[in-house]
Amino acid sequence: MELYPCKSGLGGMEPVALVNHNVCIQYTTAKLYRKVTFFEPIPPFQFLDIGAIAAQTVSARTRGANLDLYDAEFAQWRWYPLDNLQIRLFLPATNGKATMRNLQVTLDTLIVTRDPDLHMTEFFMWEDKSPWFEAINFMDYAVTQCRLVAMGYRYVTEKLPEATVKGIESGSVACVYLSASGHAGGVE
Repeated sequence: MELYPCKSGLGGMEPVALVNHNVCIQYTTAKLYRKVTFFEPIPPFQFLDIGAIAAQTVSARTRGANLDLYDAEFAQWRWYPLDNLQIRLFLPATNGKATMRNLQVTLDTLIVTRDPDLHMTEFFMWEDKSPWFEAINFMDYAVTQCRLVAMGYRYVTEKLPEATVKGIESGSVACVYLSASGHAGGVE
C-alpha cells in the first residue's frame, strides 16, 4: 500500500513531502516530528564560492550559509560544482557525508553526466544547521574560483501533537523519515 503517492509531475526531483504530510527530521540524535504546512521549489542558484585554491591542495572547510533557513523549516537540496574540482560535503561541520571506513567520496563536475537528476547529491537540512564544503584542487594549476550550485525544496513545518507522534511511532500514522545530518560511523 502506498501511503504517499507520487507527489508531482515535475520529473527528476520529487518533493519528499507535500502540505499536511508528516515528517520526522532526524538531526544528530534528535527526532523532530513535524507537519508540513507549506513548501516551494527553489530553482538552481549559486550558493557558495569557496574562492581560489592553489594547485594540489585542499581548501579550508567553508560553511554554506546561503542555504540557511528560518526556524521550523527544512530543505531538500541537490547540488553540483561548476568548476573542475572535487568537493566533500559535511553535515554538520564535523560529519562527512558519503563517508566509508577508509575514504569520503567526493563530487566533481562529471556528476551531472553520471547522475543527470543529481539523486546521489541529495541531502536534507534543518533550519540554520548549514552544510560545510571542502574543495580539492587535484590539478597542476591553481584555480581562481570554486562555485557550487544548489536547487531543491523549502518546507515550512509545525510541531505535531503528541497523539500523532504516538501514532507514528506505533506505525498506525504515515510519516516520512529524513536524515538532516551525517553520521561519524563506528556504531557497534
